[in-house]
Amino acid sequence: MDQQYPHILKEISDWPVYKLSQKRKEFVLVVENDVLNHFDNLSKEELDQILAKTIYQEKQRIKSNPWKADPPNEMQFFRKLQKEYNDNHAEGNTYERTRDSVFRLIKRYTEEISGHFNVNTFYFARKALTMFFTCMFFPIGWNIFSSQSSKKKRLTEAMILKGEVESVRKLCLDHTIILVPTHSSNLDSILVGYMVDAMAGLPAFSYGAGLNLFDSEFFAFFMNRLGAYKVDRRKKNQIYLQTLSSYSKLIAMEGVHSIFFPGGTRSRSGEVESRLKLGLLNSLLLAQRNLIQQENERKIILVPAILSYESVLEARSLIIQHLKTTGQEKFTTREPSFSLWQYITFLYRFVKKSSKVYMTLGSPMDVFGNSVNISGDSISQTGTIINQRDYFLRNGKLVWDTQREGIYTKELSEKIIEQYKKYNYILPSHLVAFAAFRLLSKLNPGQDIYNLVQLPEEEMCFPEIGFRQLCIEIKRILNDLSEQGRLIKSEEIQMDIDLLIDKGINELGVYHSKRPLKRDEHARLVSEDYLALLFYSNKLANLEIEDLIQWENINLQI
Repeated sequence: MDQQYPHILKEISDWPVYKLSQKRKEFVLVVENDVLNHFDNLSKEELDQILAKTIYQEKQRIKSNPWKADPPNEMQFFRKLQKEYNDNHAEGNTYERTRDSVFRLIKRYTEEISGHFNVNTFYFARKALTMFFTCMFFPIGWNIFSSQSSKKKRLTEAMILKGEVESVRKLCLDHTIILVPTHSSNLDSILVGYMVDAMAGLPAFSYGAGLNLFDSEFFAFFMNRLGAYKVDRRKKNQIYLQTLSSYSKLIAMEGVHSIFFPGGTRSRSGEVESRLKLGLLNSLLLAQRNLIQQENERKIILVPAILSYESVLEARSLIIQHLKTTGQEKFTTREPSFSLWQYITFLYRFVKKSSKVYMTLGSPMDVFGNSVNISGDSISQTGTIINQRDYFLRNGKLVWDTQREGIYTKELSEKIIEQYKKYNYILPSHLVAFAAFRLLSKLNPGQDIYNLVQLPEEEMCFPEIGFRQLCIEIKRILNDLSEQGRLIKSEEIQMDIDLLIDKGINELGVYHSKRPLKRDEHARLVSEDYLALLFYSNKLANLEIEDLIQWENINLQI
């Protein structure tokens, strides 16, 4: 049964993100010194090379890829830094002057990254997002004039929270929760943040937001005041990456719960992530090691979260980006200009159609990928309690071993990917999209996906009997995986197969002006958009069920 959990910490003054905001200046100094301590371990020559490379990379970035959200006077800052560097070399290249220049850069990056949290803005955003999601997930009607509490209660029918919610709520009180969601839409950050608050009853989470999102003054105003810290993926230099890593590490040590998208960016293909960025995951490992050194019993606990949308607003543009990147000359888009009628159609569908989104919380795990029980104990595969301290020991002493910890980080990423696969909550819309695109491929043998999505949609309809048979076959495979414990059971696909098919077709990409799958005026099953159909079908790609389909039982005759 869908439900709305009460807040486990009713007073915002008790929330870790609020407490951190009250001592922001002191915390920024801690981050700056932590980063500087890292670079103090380098030789004069290494530090000099890092500074020179950073100045060069940053000047190139500013010239070739400037953003509106960039800090003011960036070029002047780096020209001045370049002059300082040149003057230092002309006058003997002292270590102290190099260190001072690096520290100034660290201070600039730390101030850029660090977030704020404003209580009044949070209250306003909570009300505004309740209204926004009510309008998004339900047809606009008299419901928009209902009370705030009524809207929130009704949203539990459209924003559905599943999985290990009770365990996360319990662990949240004494440990640091790092939510690691899948990422497929620009809505993900605010949607996950809203569901954490309104549905799960957890304290507000900090989260890393791409600096490009701050180009909009409207969004920048809210994100700057809701605990978001900025992440600029254009910056690849060591000083910036170390500052970001230290910030992530230290807020985790402070007990601030965070949302971190380990895929790094939205999944352009619609697939659940199978590769993760290791940098920030590694910072969580360092945070846990430091807590152990301080004899602090707080644990860093990661919780995979898998998002399942019936309709992703930017699905078509994302899959086009993916195909252009992977196919290059194989894929040439036949995108027409977006007409006024298509805008009107989209707006009509947006305000008149309903949709749902599911967020499924996976099993909590520690920074080594071990399961964690509700008491916070790390549990081995044999069921014994693990002492995390042992992972950091060598000859009985706590040591910093970058190579060993790099292996731990890689193993952690693999565990998260396993959870993504297991907790991938399948909807009828995903099942019918997968079936339809696989039929399209079977009916056009020898064609790769780049050719398939460029076929003219108006020339084909799907065979009804074969489509139904294939949906039955896919449902059987998914249920078998659930019985084997390799996939959580989706109640959504347990209904009668004909009801499932109708539900899936009706709910698939409901906001799109061109429907990925529909019945035309002659009741034939057709697609108006193979690109969007591919995007939604890819939701099942990480389950690797293609070879399990018994095609000899499928009638391909139209």
